[in-house]
Amino acid sequence: MTYAQFHVAFTLPWLGLLAFAAWRAPRLGRPLAGDMGRSDRFAWMVLAIHVVIAFVYTTPWDNYLVYREVWGYPAGRVLATIGYVPVEEYAFFVIQTLGVGLFLFALARAFGRLDHHDPGPAGRRVRAVGAALLLGGAAAGVLALTTESGTYLGLITAWALPVVALQWGFGGDLLVRRWRLVTVAIAVPTVYLWIADRLAIGWTIWWISPELTIGWRPFGLPFEEALFFVVTNVLIVFGMTLALHPVSLPRLRSLLRAALRAPWRPLLVLWALSMVPTPLAPDFFATFAYVSTSFLALAVLVYAWQRYGRVSLALFAVAFTFGVAVEWLGENTGVPFGQYAYTAPGPAVLGVPLLVPLGWWAFAMIAIAVAPRGRALLVAPLVLVAWDLGLDPLMVDQGFWTFAGEAAYYGVPLSNFAGWWLSGVVLVALLVRLEPRLADDQSGDLRAVFLAQAFLVGVGLVVFDLPWAALLSTVAMLAVASTWRWLPAAQRAS
Repeated sequence: MTYAQFHVAFTLPWLGLLAFAAWRAPRLGRPLAGDMGRSDRFAWMVLAIHVVIAFVYTTPWDNYLVYREVWGYPAGRVLATIGYVPVEEYAFFVIQTLGVGLFLFALARAFGRLDHHDPGPAGRRVRAVGAALLLGGAAAGVLALTTESGTYLGLITAWALPVVALQWGFGGDLLVRRWRLVTVAIAVPTVYLWIADRLAIGWTIWWISPELTIGWRPFGLPFEEALFFVVTNVLIVFGMTLALHPVSLPRLRSLLRAALRAPWRPLLVLWALSMVPTPLAPDFFATFAYVSTSFLALAVLVYAWQRYGRVSLALFAVAFTFGVAVEWLGENTGVPFGQYAYTAPGPAVLGVPLLVPLGWWAFAMIAIAVAPRGRALLVAPLVLVAWDLGLDPLMVDQGFWTFAGEAAYYGVPLSNFAGWWLSGVVLVALLVRLEPRLADDQSGDLRAVFLAQAFLVGVGLVVFDLPWAALLSTVAMLAVASTWRWLPAAQRAS
């Protein structure tokens, strides 16, 4: 059997039946999506948008897995390929999303009256805890990528769970109140696709690499394949249920109003999301490094503009210029970091990679926010050193720069950290002199970025086989982040 014949036998009949039921529903006087809360036209639009999202988000991931030979297709089983993926696989992205979405609509019609209640503040803990657990699962998936047998498992969880975490963080409490509908809408298509997938593997329509999977095959189906259909159906059902829920639009408007009041927050979300693909595609480390650093630098600039006005442009200019100058001095004289040379790809200013002065700007402002009120000059340089305990080994490992001679700490000499401390003292002093209010900046958002960076840098170092740097940098970053508790509780809360 070929992949096209598999569609004719297994996926198209299922989709055809559901499409016929959806076509008949309005003619029988029944809403397409039952009591899910929106008009038929809106329901079709939501389904179409999810098809586009599924196609766009899955295409590069699927191509990468076939490129890595996580799975593949024997000769003669497919009609043609685009990139690394057969055209039948692209069709599957569309068919699965349409089928699961239409099945959700059919279930909603059968379930009758649905819950439209907004749990309000009581639902925030449900959303926060669930999102945190899902992000923890994504991090575990990234760590699984450090082993050959964990490749497929890691690529699934690191790709899917951050998005599920966003969905749950937005409306997990709403999903809980419709748990029967959501559970059945996920479970039934998943079991059907498990059976079809097991048969397809048995008929060698496609194959799964035994070396890149953990080896557990319940009922002959690789665990990772089973998980794939669970998480992809979760993405579809969660997304469509939330999009159609009447509470979602007011909640989205509230978030948008909050984003307008704090426009740096969407940029921080983009920064965090831009760091997720790095362990999935290490060959593109440099690209993701530039993208994530640019988002972070822009977010900090927008934050500074909102808080300090036009002086923020001067703050940025000082930090950027300082970053270029101190790095040019370091590369050409060895002062204050030790002798090193840049080997980084991408744009540069006076031979200094662009992401470096952008990093000096963002890191310095965040370090000042992490420091206790009035202690910026004392603590912020230590924050920068703690950050660099992870950053420099990672960048040396990825070929952005190299130090001369032998160095015991992953190719980084101790003089580098002394240079970071001294440079941090000078830069923080310049910034605080230019804008004295910086010394009292206690931004919770920037502190959250620092804690997130401690986690992300630690995970990244483990993925790139730098475990001791991961441990040392994470401990150091958490230690300096705790210094704000030196202050009395009344001051911390202000």
